[in-house]
Amino acid sequence: MATPLVAGPLRLDYDSGDIRCVRLGDEEILRRVYVVFQDRNWTARPWRILSEDIDDRGDAFTIRVRTRGSFDAEPFALSLQIQGDHDGTLSYTMRGEASAPFLRNRLGICVLHPMAGFAGRSCEITHVGGSIEASTFPDRISPHQPFLDVTAMTYPVGAAGTARLAFAGEIFETEDHRNWSDASYKTYCTPISLPFPVEVMPGEAIEQSVTLTLAGVPASAPPPPGLGPIDITVHAVAQPLPSIGVHLTDAAWSPAEAEFLRSLALGHVHADIDADHPGAPDRIDDAVRHAHDLGAKAFLALHAAGGPNPSLAAPLAAAGDTLAGVWVVNPDEKVTARATVDAWRSALGPDLPWGCGTNLYFTELNRQPPDTGGLSWTTFSVNPQVHASDDRSVMQNTATLAVIADNAARLSGSTQIHVGPVSLRPRFNPNATDPTSDVSNTDLPSDVDARQRDPFAAAWTALAVRSLAIPGTVSAVTLFEDLGWKGLRARDSGPQDAAFLADPGEEFPVSAVVRALARATHVLPTTSSEPEAVDAVVLDGPEGRWAIVANLTDSPRAVCLTGAADAAYTVTPHDVVVVDLPGRAT
Repeated sequence: MATPLVAGPLRLDYDSGDIRCVRLGDEEILRRVYVVFQDRNWTARPWRILSEDIDDRGDAFTIRVRTRGSFDAEPFALSLQIQGDHDGTLSYTMRGEASAPFLRNRLGICVLHPMAGFAGRSCEITHVGGSIEASTFPDRISPHQPFLDVTAMTYPVGAAGTARLAFAGEIFETEDHRNWSDASYKTYCTPISLPFPVEVMPGEAIEQSVTLTLAGVPASAPPPPGLGPIDITVHAVAQPLPSIGVHLTDAAWSPAEAEFLRSLALGHVHADIDADHPGAPDRIDDAVRHAHDLGAKAFLALHAAGGPNPSLAAPLAAAGDTLAGVWVVNPDEKVTARATVDAWRSALGPDLPWGCGTNLYFTELNRQPPDTGGLSWTTFSVNPQVHASDDRSVMQNTATLAVIADNAARLSGSTQIHVGPVSLRPRFNPNATDPTSDVSNTDLPSDVDARQRDPFAAAWTALAVRSLAIPGTVSAVTLFEDLGWKGLRARDSGPQDAAFLADPGEEFPVSAVVRALARATHVLPTTSSEPEAVDAVVLDGPEGRWAIVANLTDSPRAVCLTGAADAAYTVTPHDVVVVDLPGRAT
């Protein structure tokens, strides 16, 4: 639970060792300050809070925290002191020491700046050695680190003020976190150019700090907003929705499961095919048959370490118009090489709707823009938890998908864009150097999130698709698996676990959102007065107009839709509702 605090002109939240959402009036000037441990597989491991002491003095505060690492960093004891002064100075200091050796890829302070309001903002970077460079936070998503060798960063805030961040104890640099769908720019240590992993030795003290100072800003913070009605403005210009589909699992459907999937009115299904397996032709036939059963199209990803498999030509040709897109995923290529695509096109049929891209993240497209000439599709996958898993960060990351969609359009040439599979957790760790040690942080498998069966996943999905519906960008989105722990509904039979309390056949709240999205043709842009509290997605379709309203707080909230819709609701805590609206766009 976040604790609201004041430091002179600043308001912020403290949460489990982290500073979050530092605001100067209505402007967020820092998103988060925290300590990260990433192990040899680049997996972020949680901290175990041992004690917290918060001395809140009204317009100033001091926080002292003792914590310990987990997994490989279990021997690492960490102390934090977080200070907020009445003049707006914030300091965040860490000191840690290990009692036994362990390996780390990254261990230290990270600072996030929000993407909103910072894209294109000017700044001055003070480098190691004291030189100062005039620069800007990237507008387009930067494929590589925009700021290197950072010891301080200064940028404008408020009407005529400045903020200065000073870093100590390590060399810092900045990456464009939007590459992985994080809604931020991240300044971190140690430089990625240095060798890793590094062994942390017993008795070795690690001390770092970051200090924020302000100049030319008001002397005190305005009062916090109350819990009045939330206004959501609905804009009249409707935007086309992409095709909505699901990721097929291998298991056969029961009659009840098939009927549930038919009820969603999906636009497509997506299947991964092991193209080197002797059963690959049958697997293609199965995927196409499933698509026919649902009245949908089929996207096929052919996973192959070797060359083209000629036996796939017949089932691909037989798919006819049901085949919406096909691409090749080579495990040795982060973005499928043009030579690989052309070899498969030549062997299996150049007139098929071939695509290119990556089974990984937008990052890879941005770093290796593909040659899309003569192709039909560009594809990449998305999940919101590459770096952070807390509710607030994951929900904030939905906004980044609009920026990714816009940037993907400039890389995809004349092709259409497919985004997927979309998953709540990473489907696998592409950076793992020792996969056997890359165990889950939770009692569930590392690719399963218990929130899949909660309204949380429903809210995230609605806001994510709204962000991807940027005109002229994304044409198709594949959401989650069809059934099971990573899907829209529990299987009629299968594994059960105390960490994922789903009854057989249980429909998860996200299924109602997918059904609402799939039967719509357009989305109307919306602007919430408190988007981190309540937001809405307004949809048009042949059946009329409806809204998905999501309360992201633990309090009931009154909501007023205005503009192109006129309605009022009270939404219960952490609930997501689909409601019909009068009228529809012409």
